[in-house]
Amino acid sequence: MIDSHAHLFLCKESPESLIQSASQAGVTHIVNVAIDSQTAMESLTLSQQYPNIIPTIGIYPGEPYSDSSFTQINTLAQDYPFKAIGEIGLDYAKMRTSKQHQQKAFKAQLHIAQDLNLPVIIHNRGSEEDIKNLIQPFSGLKKVFHCFNSSLDFIQEVDSPTTYFSFTGMITFAKRGKMIQAIKALSLDKIMIETDCPYLTPKPYQEQENQPAYLRAIVNRIAEIKHLSSDTVIQQTRATTQAFFNI
Repeated sequence: MIDSHAHLFLCKESPESLIQSASQAGVTHIVNVAIDSQTAMESLTLSQQYPNIIPTIGIYPGEPYSDSSFTQINTLAQDYPFKAIGEIGLDYAKMRTSKQHQQKAFKAQLHIAQDLNLPVIIHNRGSEEDIKNLIQPFSGLKKVFHCFNSSLDFIQEVDSPTTYFSFTGMITFAKRGKMIQAIKALSLDKIMIETDCPYLTPKPYQEQENQPAYLRAIVNRIAEIKHLSSDTVIQQTRATTQAFFNI
């Protein structure tokens, strides 16, 4: 299994312990998703010690930035083996900063990704219309909507051969609704799996902080929804994730 979206630097447990537990649970790679330049460099340093840690670089929606921040990200992404630009996007639920502030960062980083031919990890919360409009000029860019929780209509509006959708432990609580409908409707080769740890702990572990070792609970729930074997889900999501992040 590959955890396509984790934040090891936000977890209480040490990265070394988390990586060991994940390996014992059958997780071969962890995409350690940055929220700013500092966490990107932390992820890069960890990946140099543990090659199965996949580093990304990007500014999370609402994080502070200046115009020079994007020059720095562009330079670092060229100089070091970051595998994606992310986590980037829009968050209109928390609204830590204005829509304009978030949109400027999102657009700037989409341009960086396009120029460097890197995939993007998109955070979308309550911002579907603006997300849809902003990504329209970047149709050929590889993108994954992480922690997907939008409608089938939204999938139809943004879907393309280079667009993917990732699901978290939230699906282990859902019996119906948008996430379940999306998983049923999407072909398996459009789906990735993630923990988004330390958040969104799957139901079997709900009293604990989330970690990559809990990824199989998400696999099993997708298998149940789609009437497939867990092995089939693992094999296809692994192939999709490897191709997306070039690992």
